[in-house]
Amino acid sequence: MMIGLAWVLLASFFLGTFAFPARFVKDYAWENTWGLFFLLAMWVVPLLFGFCALNGLIETYRQVPTGILIAVIGFGSMWGIGFCMWGVGLTRIGFSLGYAITMGTMALVGSMLPFFLGNLEKINTPGGKTIILGILICIAGVAINGVAGVKREKHENTGKEKTMEKKTMVTGVIICLLAGLFSSCINLAFHIGGTLGNINTICVEQYGNPVFLSGISVWVLVFIGGGVSSISYTAFLLFKNKTWKGFAVKAALRNFVFALVMALAHFGCLFFYGLGGWKLGVLGTSVGFAIFQSGSILIGNVAGYMTGEWKNAGAEARRWSYGGLLVLVCGIVVVSIGNTL
Repeated sequence: MMIGLAWVLLASFFLGTFAFPARFVKDYAWENTWGLFFLLAMWVVPLLFGFCALNGLIETYRQVPTGILIAVIGFGSMWGIGFCMWGVGLTRIGFSLGYAITMGTMALVGSMLPFFLGNLEKINTPGGKTIILGILICIAGVAINGVAGVKREKHENTGKEKTMEKKTMVTGVIICLLAGLFSSCINLAFHIGGTLGNINTICVEQYGNPVFLSGISVWVLVFIGGGVSSISYTAFLLFKNKTWKGFAVKAALRNFVFALVMALAHFGCLFFYGLGGWKLGVLGTSVGFAIFQSGSILIGNVAGYMTGEWKNAGAEARRWSYGGLLVLVCGIVVVSIGNTL
């Protein structure tokens, strides 16, 4: 159990910090930075790892119904849309609020999805009622963090600039909420691929792959779908804004390294969470889930505070932020208790 918890903690650290290197990319437009990241994170890193680490990956997919494969890639594409929106939201409201609102919404919707996947009859059980309570607490936590962001901008700016920044903050909060909703489709993609399509089971039983790596067989399809939408969007922006030539700057090599670090850390958070969940067994979806989501939100907020996002926010805005984080983490813990019950 201790080894499993250690893996999950490492995964939450990567999830909470993988986007941080984007702050050090120089002379790139948004679409240059995130387009390069999406290419590496969605296609290059996971596909290379999947085909190198697993035996018979193509043969595994040939045994899965075409409808399942299309559904996994399709929902993965919707996750990619959410990922793009989150990248835009981070530039508007910062890391601390961006992580709290988007990851909080993902945790919220991700906890609700099981009820819509054949378990509606469990709502009236103690576990179901506990999950519903946790969902309501998560909603309150996300809302409180949204209020904290608006109050932060209200304190930091005055006059016309204040009005413009307030609109930017409100828009950013909405974008991050939508990002969390779309990103939650990753749960559906993995459920369809693993539970309905049995892709990971085929990968283990017929091709001798280790159990702790079997989830990668599903993740590869999810990443392919995520790359279709995210890379297409950034390519569209590159053509629209004529920023293709923006890749040829003096800091190009430095920027590539930062984008690669982001991609490796992003893949690492999923890989190590898989290891942790495997070690924790039945506790992986309860205790592991709570630590993974809560840890990433807290670490993301620490990164935001360290970079001075709340330096001039005012005491009231900071109190709302602290309160929102506390409520959000409590909600995730309650949901996890409900899953255990």
